Amino acid sequence: MNYTQAQDKLNEDKFSHKCILVKGNSASGKTTLATNKYKHLIENENIKSSNILCLFMNKYQNITWTKEMVFNTAGEIRKSSYYGFIRRELSLYWPYVVENCTKIKINILKPEFASFDATNYAMKALVEHFRKAKGYFQDITSTSSKIASDLISNINNAALSLVPFDEIGTRLYNSLEVNDFLIKETYNQLDEVTMYYISKLLRNGVVDYGLSFYLYNNYLLHDPRYNSINNIKYLIVDDIDESSPAEQELIFKIINNVDRAYLFYNPKGGLCSYYGANTDYLKSKLTIGHHEIILDDHFCCDDDFINLSRIIDNRAHNLFMEDKINEDVPAFIDMTSELRSEMVQKIMLKVEELLNKGLKPRDIAIICPFNDFIISYELLKKAKELNISVMETSKKDRFIDNEYLHTLIVLAVLCNDYKSIFLTKEDYKNFFSFMLRLDVIRGSLLYPFVTESGLQDISLDIEERVGSEAVGKYNELKEWIENYKINLIDHKGSLGEFFRKAFSEVLVRLPKVKEHIEDYISLYESCEGFINTLDKLEFKGKSSEERFIEFIRGQGSGFYSMNEIQEMLLQDNSIVLTSPYTYLTSNLSSKVQIWTDINSNMWSPRNAHELSNSYVLKSNRNSDDMYTEREENNNVYGILMSVVNCLLRKCRGELYIYGSEYSLSGFQQESKFADILSDIQLNNKSVY
Repeated sequence: MNYTQAQDKLNEDKFSHKCILVKGNSASGKTTLATNKYKHLIENENIKSSNILCLFMNKYQNITWTKEMVFNTAGEIRKSSYYGFIRRELSLYWPYVVENCTKIKINILKPEFASFDATNYAMKALVEHFRKAKGYFQDITSTSSKIASDLISNINNAALSLVPFDEIGTRLYNSLEVNDFLIKETYNQLDEVTMYYISKLLRNGVVDYGLSFYLYNNYLLHDPRYNSINNIKYLIVDDIDESSPAEQELIFKIINNVDRAYLFYNPKGGLCSYYGANTDYLKSKLTIGHHEIILDDHFCCDDDFINLSRIIDNRAHNLFMEDKINEDVPAFIDMTSELRSEMVQKIMLKVEELLNKGLKPRDIAIICPFNDFIISYELLKKAKELNISVMETSKKDRFIDNEYLHTLIVLAVLCNDYKSIFLTKEDYKNFFSFMLRLDVIRGSLLYPFVTESGLQDISLDIEERVGSEAVGKYNELKEWIENYKINLIDHKGSLGEFFRKAFSEVLVRLPKVKEHIEDYISLYESCEGFINTLDKLEFKGKSSEERFIEFIRGQGSGFYSMNEIQEMLLQDNSIVLTSPYTYLTSNLSSKVQIWTDINSNMWSPRNAHELSNSYVLKSNRNSDDMYTEREENNNVYGILMSVVNCLLRKCRGELYIYGSEYSLSGFQQESKFADILSDIQLNNKSVY
């Protein structure tokens, strides 16, 4: 049925079953139907907002759900992602969890939620310790950082799939096509490190992403005293096809007690399988009585793109199938570039050409399969030329690359006795150049006046070279640092407190500082969470503050806040640079899509890695089954075709596809996806 018919049917609400499943492909209007039904319940059916629970995927969708949700009600608005819901419930009912879980040895009012950065740092440190002290993972070629990432991923996937943690190593080992005693030993080591990490966190009341789901499902959800979900009368779940078994258990437990449940489902979804999505598990739960509404509309593309999606899907399963494409389909392909730099320049020229034709910046989405700093740099440069901006949805730049935040880090080292932190001449040169408004040559002249005890008086010859104004600022800075150290004797504040003091007393005088307040807040929040987590884990040697400074000077990066994301989504003057997954899970759509690096296998990344495999850690999979290469290929291309179908359904105008023979690293690229597109040839059109 069409959208209007579906909306009327939902609002009439004359169903014999309490569960209503609204099925529709990407861009068929499911989310709009869901938000409108939510508003209708409150405004027209007089349902209290506190009796309605809405679950969606992520922070981008939260903005969609929040927009225009203004009601004349004082009731609680209960809408969030599954993880957001779990965090709130664990915070409220933590004493029950502590009582039920004997692994938690500390009696505190609420858990310490560990940040992603802190848990990855902690796991990496643990892996390095076991490698050095016990010789673990000798046969693994990956770095300690990659092993840590795999182990964290295993914990998250096991928790979301309701798989016991002590089965992880066994499942991964049994899935191998070739295995022996030495390989088995590696997976025993994996289990030992994983269980040690989990035990360490739980013992100290620290909860990471995966452990949140584990604790909620095992120690709270089925506690008879837990009544938070009892007053939910209406349940709305958007994108239930992207939900994990853990979330589905909650959903169907709630459905047992509600008056109505509205589930919005994409039959070609499940593209977030790596993050726990399990459509097979969902189908097994949908055996309960329910009514189906099937949406036939598609609002963001024409029939030609749907036909193109079908042809690509057919060709992926049968290379010899010949389907015809409408000659007028506005899709263009260019894989003639040998070097990747050629491809990037062609994309920049195409962007400029589209803008010159009158297209608005926000109508263009550049979709790259990986976080690409080269395209980002070139696009930002082009945007500056054209007086427009770029909305990047990936993780922000490193903290240390922001000159305002770099200054805070240098000040922290100058003001505190961090024995393990050694700043470079480059650090001090940039610090003095920025703080004293000097060029880098004169800024480097001040480096010799930095000693272990602090800043020293500048010699007369250097004073003459840098100028009296810079000398005055230097002396003010020197005095501030000395006063801070004196006060430190009586009161040792936290690193977060230092950042707050330094920002409000020193950096506040700098030009354009207001533009970086969000960056400062991001650093402050990262600092507080990181240090609190590491303090509870009782690392030996370096202090938690030193470990944070070390982390920031390395890979530490910021995340966009909700306010920043909301501002970016409202900008008409920004080209979107994003990944396929973020584009599809953030309700974005555009007139023009530009796909980059089509020759790269990152469009269809492998699930099976040295020490992780998300498919093996699914509860509805036999733990003894082997995971074959054929199964891997089917899963990889199944997800790829789902991504392609959803992307094409969100393309309202034209599609441009670019590739290059060689990758960013200079390696020759081969991709089945690129071969399929080459065979189709899209009517021999080119992007020239």
